[in-house]
Amino acid sequence: MTVSQRARDSLDRMMMEGLRQSMGQHQPEIRTVPAVAQGSLTHMAVLSIASYSFRIITALHFAPDARTREWIAGVTGQNESDLGQQQFIDAICEIGNMCCGAMNRELGAFYDCLGLSTPQILDIRSLPHMAQIGTDHLQHFEIDMPDGMPLYATLCARAYTPMDFHWKAPEVQEVAGELEFF
Repeated sequence: MTVSQRARDSLDRMMMEGLRQSMGQHQPEIRTVPAVAQGSLTHMAVLSIASYSFRIITALHFAPDARTREWIAGVTGQNESDLGQQQFIDAICEIGNMCCGAMNRELGAFYDCLGLSTPQILDIRSLPHMAQIGTDHLQHFEIDMPDGMPLYATLCARAYTPMDFHWKAPEVQEVAGELEFF
């Protein structure tokens, strides 16, 4: 096994914490699920973290429907009617970027030379291919959103050398964007 169970559990915890941090004021319940519910989800915002020894792909699954647009408008502080298609996609990508960036920062405690990709929007029909790219760990997450809006995420890890580490979420949340004066 290239990715130890301890590393798999740590990656799952990192992903859940990254998702929580990226949701803004809405702090959803997030749980692992065996599969992403099919039907209403049509797209994925996909990012990757890469090192010499591994590649991690994250995907935030969504549908560009009225409920999702309303949620994004609330997150960005805009009126839904003022939210253009590109602004909507940019906001979804930024949520995925914040989640993946949080994971990237935490992985930096264990690995050097990490790279973070820019977000890409893919059709949901690409999801089954994640399991076919030589995956050592594949986990899906269901995110409880207001009004039952469907939102899922996927984590896919491939290690080129043995991967074993233990990560635990910090008990005190760091606040980003504040200045420190010495």
